[in-house]
Amino acid sequence: MHVSGDTLTSVQKNGVLRVGVALNAPWVLRDKNGQWIGLEIDFIRQLTKDMHWKLELVPTTWASAIGDLRDGHFDLLASGLSVTPQRTLLLKYSQSYGDFPLGLVVNRKSLGNDDLLALEKGGKHRIGVLAGTVTQATANTWLGNSEVVDINDESQALKDVRSGKLDGLIAEQPLPQATANAYADQLRSLDVSKFGKTAHAFAVRLNDQNLLDVVNAWLIYEKASGFIADREDFWLHSTAWVELM
Repeated sequence: MHVSGDTLTSVQKNGVLRVGVALNAPWVLRDKNGQWIGLEIDFIRQLTKDMHWKLELVPTTWASAIGDLRDGHFDLLASGLSVTPQRTLLLKYSQSYGDFPLGLVVNRKSLGNDDLLALEKGGKHRIGVLAGTVTQATANTWLGNSEVVDINDESQALKDVRSGKLDGLIAEQPLPQATANAYADQLRSLDVSKFGKTAHAFAVRLNDQNLLDVVNAWLIYEKASGFIADREDFWLHSTAWVELM
């Protein structure tokens, strides 16, 4: 595996960019046919098209994603990765392309008229959260009196919320609000904006500044072109993508 710090030269030579992807809707998810879709999938497909590279998607998990990047299993991590100062000891971030508040979608029947205070103080509710994420740590802090359930697949977790197997799912917006709107007869959202926001960016290994320069230039280029705004309109400001899950 190539971990020498000259990744850009290797990518240029081989014509292939290996991108690690972990489920995190709507940034990275699989559609009903098992194909990778999402905001960052659209981004990296356009990036490799613009650079005349082939794209190789490498599945990873939130538990192993950063370690897999550092060990050379792929060249770039694109999974709606939250920026934290602690992670900068392990990887190098691109420019952030946006920040996203946390949201909570709940089953109407399971919670009845219970509000956020009941979740914060009570101990009877089961709330799903992606394992290994910054959101997981936040959920444990704010909803520690509820049962915080580690999940690895938000699509399945949303089915479980709709059926009542889970009482709710906490995630970055727009997933909670979009799914509450799409399944309004079964789900509703609770305002957890006080829990905070997270900023998202791509990541490379610490010594891959040359590759990072390309990614940052691409973000500037496609922001100016309108491509990024167009894709964000679909993935962040509409609910059409929920039916693809």
